Amino acid sequence: MPEAAMIPTNLNPELGYREQWLALLDKNGVGRPTAFEVIAVPGIVVQKTRGEPAGSLELPACPGDVLMVNLSPVQGLRQFRNQRSFVSNMLHWDMTLMPRGTPSTWSWNSACDRLDLVILPDALGDACEVEILDRFLFRNRELADTCRKLSCKLDPHTGADRLYIESLAIEIASYLVRDYSAGSLRPQISPSGGLPRGCARRVIEYVEANLEKGITIRELAALAERSPHHFIRMFRETVGVTPHQYVLERRLDRARELLQRRTMKLAEIGLQVGFGSQSHFTSAFHRAFGVTPAEFGRIR
Repeated sequence: MPEAAMIPTNLNPELGYREQWLALLDKNGVGRPTAFEVIAVPGIVVQKTRGEPAGSLELPACPGDVLMVNLSPVQGLRQFRNQRSFVSNMLHWDMTLMPRGTPSTWSWNSACDRLDLVILPDALGDACEVEILDRFLFRNRELADTCRKLSCKLDPHTGADRLYIESLAIEIASYLVRDYSAGSLRPQISPSGGLPRGCARRVIEYVEANLEKGITIRELAALAERSPHHFIRMFRETVGVTPHQYVLERRLDRARELLQRRTMKLAEIGLQVGFGSQSHFTSAFHRAFGVTPAEFGRIR
């Protein structure tokens, strides 16, 4: 059932995926979902689906490992893959995990709400050869807590915080590698300590010079010569906040400086400091300073 199994490989995976998935639903006679959000970050695709009508789909092999999290109260589900069939009533936050390269058939008997992740082979850098295990049904509280945070961030009304979404997706992929991969292929233990001073300086200088761009964890980790999931922990240990928190703080500080100058429109300021939408800029600014950008401009 996870539509992420159809992830396209073109230059705009979010738009391409949306078109492919809707075409697949039409081909199989399944109605359109009432809503679904797709976010593609380096190595990982995340989708949140609401109200997808009951139906059945045959999906080709996926280029990445697929995690599906049930967001419905109860979902009657039939899964078939690798010559095995599994029928169950999935409860809220029950999960299923399918290794990459696995064709599958999915049938569900009521409107479906779910969160899907596709983790491509290079998502975690040094974990690219890890073999994710096939799990038809399982629960994991730690994994569910992070999935819950990710689900809340896929909200079209507030705007997607892509760097935070990428951080959460990397964390989820790391859990899967740690808990649901073949033991002989698990990556080495994360190095202890923080980033060397020179690495931290390169990352901070890059952030300052590129606040208006769509900075990714993958880019920052490459500058520090670390894998993404190791980089997040080491950066936090060195700087005191996560990479996402640091970039957000610097964007908000820069926005406040531009508002004080009164030389740019609000929409221009949001784009200038790297917010993808005016709604995301407004909500983040209000959370940080207790007023909206417009109110701050009038106060000053």
